[in-house]
Amino acid sequence: MTHSSLVAIGVRWLSRRSSTVFYEFAAVSKESPDIIGWNDGLSTLIECKVSRVDFLRDGKKTVRKNPAAGMGQRRYYLCPPGIISPEEVPKKWGLLWAEKGHVTVKREARGNPDRSLIAELRFMNAMLRRAQIRIGTRPLSEWLRGENRLEAKRGTPPNRAEAPPGQ
Repeated sequence: MTHSSLVAIGVRWLSRRSSTVFYEFAAVSKESPDIIGWNDGLSTLIECKVSRVDFLRDGKKTVRKNPAAGMGQRRYYLCPPGIISPEEVPKKWGLLWAEKGHVTVKREARGNPDRSLIAELRFMNAMLRRAQIRIGTRPLSEWLRGENRLEAKRGTPPNRAEAPPGQ
């Protein structure tokens, strides 16, 4: 399983639980989540790991050593079965296993109310700025009606920003 296929599975799973989902966006923050979504003010972060080495390396990140600096009120690791066991997942983190396009919750996230709101606001600011650059100076409502509507391609996970026609 590749990282991008694991991300696609995670985006589909989180999109059923969140109204807004972003994935694989680099941001000006200490953390660039593989997938993050929001629903009713609750943020959920998913880190995708295709290998054990990648999981062990992730534990050395500054935001893992200082959880209050990271994003996500709920945090999950998503991996193929057996890469990570529920006992190895950090306190309060959840674990998702992906197999044949299906996600199994091996351990529920316990919540992290101490996450960094500043990091999440910086991330959202970066996403809004990118949307503004892609859409240009036209009002968003103009893009959402008529010929210039941003259509999601079949098979593309929801909410991935695409450049408008002609740009």
